[in-house]
Amino acid sequence: MASTPKLRFGRERRLLAKRDFDRVFEAGRKAFARGLVVYVLESPTGEARLGLVTSRKYGNAVRRNRARRLLREAFRLSQAVLPPLDVVALPQPGGFPDHLDLVRPALLDSIARASRATPRPRPPRPPR
Repeated sequence: MASTPKLRFGRERRLLAKRDFDRVFEAGRKAFARGLVVYVLESPTGEARLGLVTSRKYGNAVRRNRARRLLREAFRLSQAVLPPLDVVALPQPGGFPDHLDLVRPALLDSIARASRATPRPRPPRPPR
């Protein structure tokens, strides 16, 4: 009997540092799908990693936490099929689905769209 891989969402699968978020926002590709904005960039670790941003505009703490839980679970269940990308997901108020069966395809669709998108031109850095 073949064992199934453990689908965990440990620290190595999370974007935690500000510099990682900044790197994805600056050089990453952006896509929209069903109330979700996603930025993606090739991961330096060789594994898919997820970062979440939910502003107060999304709703109260209960709604923001629910959106984060749904996105983490959708990512956890899908991590085996995801390419090695750093993903930053931002749920949008009003259009973000409130059920895992809708969040997971929205996340996968937006990641696929963003990975196919043309890279954004990098703004010139000011001289030091």
